[in-house]
Amino acid sequence: MQTDREAIEANYRDQLGALVDKDFDKLDELLTAGFTRTHITGKVQTKGQWLSQLRSDQMVYHSFDFLDTSVTAEKTTATLVGKVLSDATLYGEHQQWHLQIRQTFLKSDGVWKASSSVVTQW
Repeated sequence: MQTDREAIEANYRDQLGALVDKDFDKLDELLTAGFTRTHITGKVQTKGQWLSQLRSDQMVYHSFDFLDTSVTAEKTTATLVGKVLSDATLYGEHQQWHLQIRQTFLKSDGVWKASSSVVTQW
């Protein structure tokens, strides 16, 4: 049986894998209905808006290299902070991005899902 930390980290890695694989149905399942994404520009998107941009290839993630991950979990809430190197084409600009991803997770019916994600550069 997975610990909470292992389940949260697995969800996070599965999200990034789904982005690379363009498996947006799987990504949708890993996020809460009220999920929001705050981009490096500060723009906040709903889950639906973000998934729509991903499906239309406005943002294409080619790969992620995992550098560091920390998790703080309490009963039904958790925070994950991960640093990655991402090879991505965002709005037509292809480059390697140094990203820090801070996610909040909620546990419901024994399942951890991401409820928000704030992405910054480092």
